[in-house]
Amino acid sequence: MQKKTFTFKLSDDGYYELLKYMPYFRKVYLFGIIGVLVISAVLFLSLNNTFQESASTSSQLIFAHILQVMFPALLAFGISLVVLLVFYLYFRFRIKAFLKKSARRLKEKYQPANDEEYMIVFDQDQNAFLLGNRHHRICQNLQVVSTSSHLLFYDGDGKSQEKFYIPKDGDQEHQENVAYITDYLEKTSGVRYGEKGKRPS
Repeated sequence: MQKKTFTFKLSDDGYYELLKYMPYFRKVYLFGIIGVLVISAVLFLSLNNTFQESASTSSQLIFAHILQVMFPALLAFGISLVVLLVFYLYFRFRIKAFLKKSARRLKEKYQPANDEEYMIVFDQDQNAFLLGNRHHRICQNLQVVSTSSHLLFYDGDGKSQEKFYIPKDGDQEHQENVAYITDYLEKTSGVRYGEKGKRPS
């Protein structure tokens, strides 16, 4: 019988990473970035058209005509770029604030009574994780993301998918268990395993 036990304190950072790399929120982030780019492109075309009309003249000089076409286009591009940067920074700020607030709520929801350590047991014979009082089975659509600080687990699809994490830092036994479970998951068929945000060694 192969069982590996992980005990650790739940943290806001752990749940923040868990939400940050959650497939659902990665899609939301991608669609948000696409939306910002589309708004910026529409703004550029609109401003460029407006500036070109106001700069039109009857001058016959080719050089003057080129300047009259390029300057409004560059001005429209510059304004659109500034708007794009402002929208992008605001969007990132809002997403980060939302994820931090949600991470705090998740930690409070699953924090054991009396600030005890949270326990996760992996039972290889049952091919299952035991999470506190909940039971979570590895299934065909399990996705695991390894970061520099955590192993992040996602099961199912959409916003309501099951999720939990295991920190990589800990005593020697904890780190050996993390190495064991990492190797096991990498070799398990039906588990999508990937690495994100790894620091260069």
